[in-house]
This record gives sequence, C-alpha cells and structure tokens, in this order.
Amino acid sequence: MTAIQRYTDEMIDAWVAAGHWTPQRTVDFWRQNARTRPDAGALADDRVTYTWSEALRAVDGIAAGLVSAGTPRDAVLLAQGPNSALFVLFRLACEEAGVIPAFLHAGFRRAEIDAVARKVDPVGAVIGADDRFDALGLYRDLSGRLPGMSRLFSIERNSQGMASIAELAQGPAHPDIAERRIRPYEMTGIVTSSGTTGLPKCIEYSCWPRLASGRVYIERLRITERDVVLSCIPFSTGGGDMQFHTTAQAGARYIVLPKFSPEAVCALIERERVTGAVMVPTMIARVLQLPGLGGHDLSSLRWVVSGGGMLPYEIGARFEQATGAKIIQGYGLMDYGAVASHGVDDPSEMRLRSNGRLLPGTELLVLDEQQRALPAGATGEICGRGPHCNGGYIGDASGTANAWRDGFFHTGDLGRLTSDGFLVLEGRSKDIIIRGGQNISAPEVEMILCRHPAVADAAMVAVPDQEMGERACAFIVLRPGARLDLAAVADFMKSQELAAWKIPEMLKIVAEFPMTAAGNKVDKRALAARLRVSPERSPDS
Repeated sequence: MTAIQRYTDEMIDAWVAAGHWTPQRTVDFWRQNARTRPDAGALADDRVTYTWSEALRAVDGIAAGLVSAGTPRDAVLLAQGPNSALFVLFRLACEEAGVIPAFLHAGFRRAEIDAVARKVDPVGAVIGADDRFDALGLYRDLSGRLPGMSRLFSIERNSQGMASIAELAQGPAHPDIAERRIRPYEMTGIVTSSGTTGLPKCIEYSCWPRLASGRVYIERLRITERDVVLSCIPFSTGGGDMQFHTTAQAGARYIVLPKFSPEAVCALIERERVTGAVMVPTMIARVLQLPGLGGHDLSSLRWVVSGGGMLPYEIGARFEQATGAKIIQGYGLMDYGAVASHGVDDPSEMRLRSNGRLLPGTELLVLDEQQRALPAGATGEICGRGPHCNGGYIGDASGTANAWRDGFFHTGDLGRLTSDGFLVLEGRSKDIIIRGGQNISAPEVEMILCRHPAVADAAMVAVPDQEMGERACAFIVLRPGARLDLAAVADFMKSQELAAWKIPEMLKIVAEFPMTAAGNKVDKRALAARLRVSPERSPDS
C-alpha cells in the first residue's frame, strides 16, 4: 500500500464521515457510465473519439499491458507529453494496474526530469510525441543511466521499436487484476511543480480530493450528461486535471486539446458543440483577440472556467460580451488543490471581480506578516486546509513542514475574504516591484493596464536599476490593429489616478507572452530575461 504520508487516519475518517470523500476511484465512474450509457460519447481529442464502452475496453487493455510488461504494483512511471485521449486512458489504467504515474510538465528537460527521477525512483516512462525536443532520445539516455528504469512506452505507435499505449489499448483485459487496483485512500499519482523558481517539487497526490472538488463543480456549474467539456490546459496541471475528475462523475463528454491556439479552440467548440471550457487568463485573452471571432458559432458555450492566475476584469467582461458565455473564476494551487470557485448563478460582478466561494469543508485563514489572523476585508497571505488538499512533498520533509504549518498550507498568495464570503486574489506575496522603497503590486497595475482599449493583455516585470533598486516594465499584447507608446500609457495611468511611482517606466510590445512549463501562467522570468538582453528604454520592441 502506498499511503500519502501527510494524511492521518483522523483526517481521512473526518472527510469520509462528512461525505466529502467516497470510496470510488475515478475509473469507477467510467465503469458505471460504460454500463448505463455504453454508446454515448465519452472522450475525444482533435483526432479520435471514444464511447464509454470503447474507452473502458481500452483502459482494461492498457492496464493488462502494464502488468504484462512486469510493472510492479506501486511502481512509478514518469509520464510526459501533450494532452491526448490516450493519455487520459493511460491515467485511468494506472488506477486499475496499481501503478503510480508521475506527471511531468511538457516543458521539462534533462535537469528537471533528472531531479524528479532521483526523488521518485521510476521503473519506466510513458512519453508523448513533442516536436520541440527529442523526448524518446532523452528518456532512452535516462534509462541507460538508471538501471531500474527499464520500461519505456510511447503514447502513439512509433517506428523505434517501443511498445505503445495505443497498441496496449487494443489488447485483452487481465483476468487477475483485481488485487492490483488502487484501494481507498492510497496514492494515485505524483504531480510536479513547474520548477520556475528552481528544480521541481514532487507532490503526493490522490484522486479523492479531486473527485470531491469535481462534485462541487458539478453542482455549481450544473454539469449533466448532456454537457461537453473542453480542457485547454495540460491535465498534468491543476486546472486541466480538475475536469478529468469532474466529467465522468456527471456522465459528461470530455475533450482534451493537445496544443492551444485560438483557432483550434473555436473550431472544437463549433464542431463538438462544447458547453464548457477550461482555460487560463492568457488563453482567454488570445481567443478574444482572434480576428473574425464573431464569425464562429460559439452559441453552445455556457461557461468558461478561468484558473491559474487573475483574469483582468476588462478581459472577462469583453469575453462575456463577445461570446455570451459566463466567466467562472476559480482558485487553487498545484501544491494544495482547489480552494474556491464560482457558480453559474453567482452575480456577474462577483464572477468578474473575485475568485469564488470556498469549497465545502475548506477552512481558510488570512494572515498578516506576524502570522495573525485578519478579519474579513483585510488583505494578507491565504492559508487553507480541508478535504480538497493534496499531500506533502516527496523526499522533502523540510519543504512539507515549511508549507504546512499548524495544519494549514501557506500559499504565498495575497488575498482577502469579502463580508459575503467571496475570495479576492490580489497576487503573489513576492510579485512585488520595489522602486525606491515603494512597493508596486504587479497584479494591481496589470489590471489597470487592461482597462486601456488598446490592451489585450499585460504583464509587469521588475528591471534592476542602480538608482531606484528596481523599475517597472510593462509587457503588453495589443488588440488587433491597435497602437500604443509609453507616453500614452503614462497618460492613461494618470487618468486612473494611480500613484506616480506605480506608472511603468518602460514598455515592450509583444505578440504573445511566453508561458511557464506548466502552460498555465505567464513566464515572467522569461520576460525579464528579454530585458537583460535588450534593456534599453523603448516604447517598442
């Protein structure tokens, strides 16, 4: 049995008694749908579709193939690649085969993959095709250096002599697999932090907190078996993963997007009559910028969940006006799990200006710098605990102890609770530019910049400065056909009655923002690196 070390028996018993956790695994809901609705659509990507019965037969074949390949129970398989229907089926098969998948962000390369491997001691890897690097070559090299890592599988069929998940999916079920299955409430996976502040952390993970969160989403978004949900976020991250655990519980159809582009998103919404989608703020902004957006039939779309960062109010409002879909903001962390979300019945202003209501069972503290609890309305560090939380960090007891203090996870995010129970996220505690001793909240200025009619999206980055310590540079993506210079930005910011020291002193116009390895946040380190290469103060670049 692979237990999650941070969960105590008392915690598990309390969450089960309160009804937050039930014994069913994620794959059990697929089995239930295969019995009751075998021929209904269950899963699709941009190339292939499965009914519930077809999907379950493939899951059983993959699970049998993993066992036949000699994969021990509780063994770890690294898993890296873009979203695909086969990756979804592999993940479900791991619950049947008693195998622990360790999901790596698509942007991880040798340094990050080696660091994860040292912590989790994998026996193999499942690799999706990625045209950005030679993934198969990298993992073959890794298996040559790690004697125990002897099992390599590709996702798709390939010509390099490797077994593939696609081939295993065609095989028969294993007659004696019942004893291998993941049991309540064991570990069902390992997720990794994006590694943007150093080498990635490996997080103990199980399906039960995510299934509990999924039931909240089903209720708040009114998801039924008639819905079609599109995940644009890699399901190795929290936001994309949430829909993996939500859709099957409602019997809804689940569609995964291998590679994001505004055109691909709109095409899938039209073709599949998507009713709900999951994106990050930058994706929403890019869809909004798409020329001819009004020419796409998006009438089926009821809601779009925005996670992974704060969505500027103006972008959300323009998106709702352009598409007719409701913006549903949520808040959670890869290291913790889900914290808050909206529902489709929440007032528009609250949906666009806050990050939702706490999920049932969640206890939240907002702490000041002296770790004192603050009242409603006051801004401080968000700390939480409850049935929606993940475990601790594998191989990092001190990191776990530092993050989980007095039973609460310290997020490092700043926010406040309104008097009527809505959580308002106000940025990272470290997303601060310090100019001459004055603090500039990057998220605050980004929100204001997005009010400008020429601005599609904005990101603030600190620039080292000998005189002031740091100065602020605004990276801006323009709306189609728009122009903007630094003087116009300064005039606009003054019109918003912003303190003078918060006005950006540099402006860089970019076509799009680089994203972190997780694909769900703007990579501000990459933006800062551009300034080190080209630090001149210029209105254009």
